[in-house]
Amino acid sequence: MRYKSTHRWRFIELGLALIFIIYAITTYHFANRNRFLPNTQIGATNVSNKTVNQAATAINRTLSQQKFSLTQNGKTLATFSTQKLGVHLQSTTALAKLMQQQNAWSWPLRFFGNAQADTKTKLAISSDKAALTSIIAEKTTALNKTRQAGSAGKLQIKNDKVTLQNGTAGNQISAAKLTNAVTAALASGDTSLAVTKTVYTTPSTNTQTHQLAKKATAILNERAAYNVGGTHFTIPKQKIASWLVYQNGTLTLNQNLVQAYVTALNHKYRTYGKTKTFKSTLRGTVSVSGGLYGWSFRVADETAALTAQILKGKSFTRQPLVQGTGYNTNKQVIGNTYVEVDKQNQKMFIYVNGKLKLKTNVVTGLPPKQTTTTGVWSVWAKKRNATLKGTELDGTKYATKVSYWMPIDDTGIGIHDASWQPTFGGTWYKTHGSNGCINTPPSVMPKVYKLVALGTPVIVF
Repeated sequence: MRYKSTHRWRFIELGLALIFIIYAITTYHFANRNRFLPNTQIGATNVSNKTVNQAATAINRTLSQQKFSLTQNGKTLATFSTQKLGVHLQSTTALAKLMQQQNAWSWPLRFFGNAQADTKTKLAISSDKAALTSIIAEKTTALNKTRQAGSAGKLQIKNDKVTLQNGTAGNQISAAKLTNAVTAALASGDTSLAVTKTVYTTPSTNTQTHQLAKKATAILNERAAYNVGGTHFTIPKQKIASWLVYQNGTLTLNQNLVQAYVTALNHKYRTYGKTKTFKSTLRGTVSVSGGLYGWSFRVADETAALTAQILKGKSFTRQPLVQGTGYNTNKQVIGNTYVEVDKQNQKMFIYVNGKLKLKTNVVTGLPPKQTTTTGVWSVWAKKRNATLKGTELDGTKYATKVSYWMPIDDTGIGIHDASWQPTFGGTWYKTHGSNGCINTPPSVMPKVYKLVALGTPVIVF
């Protein structure tokens, strides 16, 4: 009995020793030859007893042959093969990391069931972007045929108020958003993607229309003011509301209406081409029409500038863009610095800042064909020692030298010294008048030249 018992224990010891040897050798095999443990799964690929490189080859084979599904609410919307996408591992770094994380001593436990590798470690997987984009575009087009498109938000401007009706998102899929989502899923080794609202086509007009509604409200609440020649006024809110246009996702102003408004302002406030009331030195208040002096709106430019200013949605006070001469903000048409030429009395007066600085007799144009043209003009040039050229009534040409020359219109009329005139003032002009210029005594002309600056109004009446 003792012999049999001893023999049995020796047999058990030998068995245990053999098991330990096999365990040790197998553990050494997995630990030192860098192989994955039995029944190890990475994604859908069994990498048992494979090295990192062998596992990468097997995974790439699986990736290139698998099906990818788009699902929603438990239903499969579409599937496609990854064969044409060139799906592959970018590197074996993650596999090497998984290899290092496994416990070689636990290999016997793997025979009792499959073990998924650490799911926290994501494999870096890439694919052919162009091929994927093409496939997703095709699938999206097919899916959207039975899905509801979103509706754009609506912006209305009525009764000086802005109302906003939000658009609806719908459930159509954005090909670009879905492509990005599938790319991320493939990169994580997933074989399916649950479609959610995050890949729906979002009507850009929702956010955009909210922003435009806010801008439209700011425009209607702004104070749009003018200072035209010293006259201050505000554009009525109702007027701006009637100009405001929301169309094709943009906010602008009706240019025809804005230009009509600017044209009306120009007609009301411009001084160019209008009869000017003037308090003369010897004849009281007179009305003088004609002449090039005055200003007007640059209608087209002012229309564009006003539009841009209003669309900023901030209160402002602007002065108009004008052309011509004499614009000021003192409500003055002519101002208090000017030259007065009284043809009836044959006298010229020069006022500077409201004070009479010079008065002199003159000789104006010979009536009736060469009379000095009535109107309000301005000195647009000053020149010393000029030669005046022209044609007499009989057709002969002349070239007359003068020491001082100050043209005032666009036909050659101006103020200059006239040494050939024996006398000035009175009725001399009726028989010995000029060709239209204002002949001034040579002794006085230097003072006139010094007193009168460029742009000074010249009133001839």
